[in-house]
Amino acid sequence: MDAGRNFNVKEFVLGVGITTGFFLLVVISPIVGFVFSLIAPLPIAYFYWKMGRIPGIALFALSFGLLVAVFQIGGFVESLPFFLVLGSAGIIIPEVLNRRYGIEKTVGLSAAGLAVLILAMLAWYGQILERSILDIVRAYVGDSIKYSIALYEEIGIPQDQIDALRESAPEVAGWIVNHSAALFLTSTTFFIWLNVLGMRLFFQGRDPAFPDFGDLACWKMPDWVVWLVIAVGAMMIVPEEIVQIIGLNGLIILLFLYLLQGMSIVQFFFRKKNIPRYLRALFYALIVIYQYLLVFISAVGLFDIWVDFRKMNSPVKDTTA
Repeated sequence: MDAGRNFNVKEFVLGVGITTGFFLLVVISPIVGFVFSLIAPLPIAYFYWKMGRIPGIALFALSFGLLVAVFQIGGFVESLPFFLVLGSAGIIIPEVLNRRYGIEKTVGLSAAGLAVLILAMLAWYGQILERSILDIVRAYVGDSIKYSIALYEEIGIPQDQIDALRESAPEVAGWIVNHSAALFLTSTTFFIWLNVLGMRLFFQGRDPAFPDFGDLACWKMPDWVVWLVIAVGAMMIVPEEIVQIIGLNGLIILLFLYLLQGMSIVQFFFRKKNIPRYLRALFYALIVIYQYLLVFISAVGLFDIWVDFRKMNSPVKDTTA
């Protein structure tokens, strides 16, 4: 990977500053920090791709070292593993990109690599605490729900709604734990997908070494995947709880993939109708605010098999007559 890459001291220092700044923003502001956490690996991946493997790893190591020093002063040391994961994604992504695979394999391998790293860290942490990964997940989900309820109280949510949330908290926590495998895989894949698209925005068409993913507005799932949707849907009506849980986990994963196809369809029509960028940004912001729109977009992706919204399966007309 280092072949053809040029080390530049100014870019290296800039990369350390941007990466450390992104990490600190995640801690300082919960709302803005959430957005920056989604793209936190991007500066590392960007400079890793430009300067090569050794400078890229050094950039991450120095940024993480500065973060350790700041966190020891501020008392946020317990958050360091989270930032280790974020930064590691910035190394994994360009390493996979360098192999010039298609978009599916690039995102899939990167997500798999990050998932293995997270599970390894959880297993190591579990060994220290003498607890299983599932126990750690249960504790984390429970603490997160308590934190969310406390946050709702601070912003003035009516007390009757707070009481209702407290009563339903055990059921919500149980549902999340039961379907944590699907939620983990989909969130990890989305996180990687977002940063791969960010790298594509920076480098495709500007760097000949960057893989050509083709026209992603025309991307679609293989048609046979719909049979998996039917299969996991059938599992959900089997009168056995474990089978239903497995079925819903599978359905969440498959609908997430169809969500990506639905987003490709949306992008296709944005481009076809020449929709201004600010309106596109507004649409994506609405998705974040009104998350039920994700279900609609997933349905668009799924029914594209039969409706063919982009007319990609239209028969070629015979022009020889």
